[in-house]
Amino acid sequence: MIDWFVIEYLYPNAMKKFIDTMFPNTGMPSISTLDFYDMKKLYYFFDKNGIYLSIEMYNPQQWVFTVSLQNGIVLGPTQNSKKTREEAECEGFVECFKLMEKIIIDKI
Repeated sequence: MIDWFVIEYLYPNAMKKFIDTMFPNTGMPSISTLDFYDMKKLYYFFDKNGIYLSIEMYNPQQWVFTVSLQNGIVLGPTQNSKKTREEAECEGFVECFKLMEKIIIDKI
């Protein structure tokens, strides 16, 4: 499960873009309610913003992620493997928020 408090604290610009895109005209949802957010919808959000998360299984107990950018840059898999797909997705989406934050800050 993604720690939304950490995302909001470490990557506020990326979090704002996520809220503005996925919850338009509704205001800021409670961070605690995001614990129930369907993580699979994050694929759509990041794909729409040119950040692509891929999950790969080496064996049933070894999952890794790769992040690709719209400009062709590919990052990973350099991290430790995870035991489940969900763990790899969580870590991968945190990395996507980190990259989005950097992209937003670099454009400012």
